[in-house]
Amino acid sequence: MFRSTLILKHLQLTLSACLVGVSGAALSAEVRGTVSIEYQGMFSVDTSVQSQPVSVALLPGQGQHVSARRPHLHQVEVVGNRISPAFFTARKGDSIRFRNLDGVYHEIFFLSSGKPWSVRLDRAGSNGATSPELALDKTGTRHFFCRIHSKSYARVDIVDTPYLVTVQSGRPFEFVGLPGGHWKLRVATPTAETRWIKVNAITAPPPLDVRLVSRSGGQARGQMSAQAGVEQLYRD
Repeated sequence: MFRSTLILKHLQLTLSACLVGVSGAALSAEVRGTVSIEYQGMFSVDTSVQSQPVSVALLPGQGQHVSARRPHLHQVEVVGNRISPAFFTARKGDSIRFRNLDGVYHEIFFLSSGKPWSVRLDRAGSNGATSPELALDKTGTRHFFCRIHSKSYARVDIVDTPYLVTVQSGRPFEFVGLPGGHWKLRVATPTAETRWIKVNAITAPPPLDVRLVSRSGGQARGQMSAQAGVEQLYRD
């Protein structure tokens, strides 16, 4: 009887260790790689192309559990009649707030098939220079403009995943500690079409080589002009 009890406890400990090992292995999967932008078309490519921001997001492809996090408030500034940052990716449930640093008024709005949204920003230093928070409660892409200044433009991509990062063209990205299996990689930049790629999260994976094709030349210092942004309205 005593010996049977010892054997049973040994089996239980062995099984527990195996389960812990399997659980650890299941969460040790990774997706990594490098994303770069290839420029084509009639425009010449200047030396600033490597500074173009690229959004990389990883979404479950098999219903994998993703970690929860508190909503993040994104602070966006309007300075020199331009919206900065001009491009970023947020998680569904985050919010955004605009702050005017210029000595002139701005009226920010975005295009939507639903309820329209706009806000008037008073001059810098006044009580109305900062907007109320705007909830980013739907996935997709929102394009922000100013009714007064044509150079003011920003694009915000909204995805339903905590696994997202912004890198520069030619720089590596990685997502670690993932459940294994099939995932969907979303890669986007303002000057190219958004790509969706099916990937596998495994332990020590070979790096991916992801390329985006842009048909416009780079902007000085990596800044996206309002006109370049308008041209991308229906590409996502």
